Amino acid sequence: MATDVLFPHMSDEVDEGVLVTWFVESGAAVDEGALVASVQVEKVEEEVYAPVGGQVLELVVGQGDVVQQGAVIARIGAADEQAAAGRPAVVSGAGAAPPQPAPAATVALASPAARRVARELGVDLAAVQGTGPGGRIVEDDVRRASEGPSAGEPLPGTRRLLADRVRSWLAATAQFTLTSEVDVTELAQRQPQWTAAIVRACVLALPRHPRLASRWHGDRLVPPVTFDIGVAVSLEDGLVVPVIHRADEKDLPTLASDVAALAERASAGTLTIDDVSGAVFTVTNLGGHPIDAFTPLVYQPQTAILGVGRARARPAVVDDRIEPRTTLVLSLTVDHQVTDGAPAAAFLADMADLLAHPERLD
Repeated sequence: MATDVLFPHMSDEVDEGVLVTWFVESGAAVDEGALVASVQVEKVEEEVYAPVGGQVLELVVGQGDVVQQGAVIARIGAADEQAAAGRPAVVSGAGAAPPQPAPAATVALASPAARRVARELGVDLAAVQGTGPGGRIVEDDVRRASEGPSAGEPLPGTRRLLADRVRSWLAATAQFTLTSEVDVTELAQRQPQWTAAIVRACVLALPRHPRLASRWHGDRLVPPVTFDIGVAVSLEDGLVVPVIHRADEKDLPTLASDVAALAERASAGTLTIDDVSGAVFTVTNLGGHPIDAFTPLVYQPQTAILGVGRARARPAVVDDRIEPRTTLVLSLTVDHQVTDGAPAAAFLADMADLLAHPERLD
């Protein structure tokens, strides 16, 4: 009897992931424990191994497909066995119907760097001609292939998954954004790690505004137990939001160290599922770009997110005279189902007070 190979359950916070790479083809013989696929949830990759030895009877989904966690992705059995009908893989696409079982495919021989770049650029390795030893695809081959015509190309799996989620978040919430210009002149003189300083201010202010740190659990709101703060990190193929766990128990230098370490691990692709799970509130900082204010989107099941613009000198009125002050704009997006404008404004006022008096962050 055929044995199902399942997409592993990696996270309780999302339902779907992406089938990144097949390492076998239909009809291939595999040993028990052999590597058969690489999958990704929340930009965290995990390898999938054969639960039994035998022949790959069927590859149910294709590379780059969005797949439900726990769904069947392949079937393994005896060489003379038909692939048994079973629980179908739940694959979502950009309005496409669920795919039929995939035909036999040739697995591209490619270096790890080439596979990484192919995922980032949305290049199908099956269409790339390798120039490395033995026809192996190398990074330069992928980059050359990416320069070809791109009109009409579908979104790569990870980007399509994000697009689906954003539409789902917006449909399930009533989001609105408040902005506040904050005087950070004294803080700027300390040359802080800005994201860490913002996170520190958040964990000092949020206990007075716990509704902004509540999370949806079905149709119920669950208040925070610990203040685990997500920090959005931009990657070449999108965003990832690693989490500083128990951020309220850490001082500013420790937070700065954690922010830097998580950003480095995000860029290296070494984050774990625990690293991207459990946030009750998120900070997204575009201060490194010429951006003053923007509208961040709430990540469900969270109910609020804080956007941070660049800190720069502006003329300001101080004691009835104009003088240069360093300010930045905070943009707070909240779910109107959870709170209203006045409580959200009160949180921003607390943030402004903390950031204007950096000694309170120590």
